[in-house]
This record gives sequence, C-alpha cells and structure tokens, in this order.
Amino acid sequence: MKGKQLTEKQKAFADKYIETGNATEAYKSAYSTNKMSDQVIYNEASKTIRKPLVKDYIDKRMKKLEDAKIPKQKEILEFLGRVMRGEEKSLVITNKGAIEGPPELKDRMNAAKELLKRYPTNDPLMEAQLRKLNAEATLAESKTNESEDKTGKLMRFMDKQSDESLQKIIDSLEGSESHD
Repeated sequence: MKGKQLTEKQKAFADKYIETGNATEAYKSAYSTNKMSDQVIYNEASKTIRKPLVKDYIDKRMKKLEDAKIPKQKEILEFLGRVMRGEEKSLVITNKGAIEGPPELKDRMNAAKELLKRYPTNDPLMEAQLRKLNAEATLAESKTNESEDKTGKLMRFMDKQSDESLQKIIDSLEGSESHD
C-alpha cells in the first residue's frame, strides 16, 4: 500500500463527499455515470468510500477541517477577555439604525463570570466553606478517637478484674434490672 496515491477521480469523489456527506452524489460528480443505474452508482459509491486510501484521505481532511473550525481553549479565553474589556464589537440597534458598539454590560459580566470559572480567585465564601468542612472532619475524628479511648479504658478495667468481682458486677446489674 506504501507509495499508492489516490487517483484524480478518487480525490474528486472524496472532496465532494466531504462537502455534501452523500457518497452517491459524490460518485456522480467524480465519475462518468450516464450509462449506470442508480443502484449500480450506489454500489460503486459504497465500494469507493470503503477503499482504505479514500477512507484515510477523508478521515485526514475531516480532522483538519474539524481542527480549523473548533476553537482552541486559548482562543476562547482570549475572546472572553476581549468581550469583558469591551474590545469586541457587536451590532447595536438604536433609533438611528444599527451601529457597531462594545458589548452590553450584561455580556461583559457573563464573560467575566466565565473567566472566573476557569481562573478562580480566593473567594471568602469558598474559604469559609472549606474551613467548616475541615472543622467538621476534625470534630468527627476527635469523637471517634474519644469513643475508642473509652472502649480501651473499659477493656483495661475488665482485664484487671477477677472473675469473682466480674460475677458480682453482673449479679448487681441483673438485680437492678428486676427492680425496674
């Protein structure tokens, strides 16, 4: 496959297909189809579009077109900055007709908000919420440690007691339950 190139007709077919998205129409445009039935044209178009060289050419061209049409992150941020600063111009309708002017204040505010989403500042509310979450986490950890501490003390106390004294404690607890 190395060294093979598209024929002029295959290239014309691929270019027309990219333009229209219709393989049959692209085939009719690139090839002589006067003596062919619609079904034959359809079949030939289907075969042509599946050829590896044609498919690769279409994929590469579509990728280039896509890259050229879809703005990059930097371009978007620069645009938002220009809108926020009032450098972008927009058509404003007045009683004197349509004139070109800076973006409206609400559009400039929206651009500023969009930029802040991407570059957050030290927001006092956000910092307060983070401090609160940290305090709650510390409190929960402290309560867990305290509970573990009490359990540990009880276990050490129980270990020190003799079986006889433990039986007395159990008997006294059972006795107090029957009086309730």
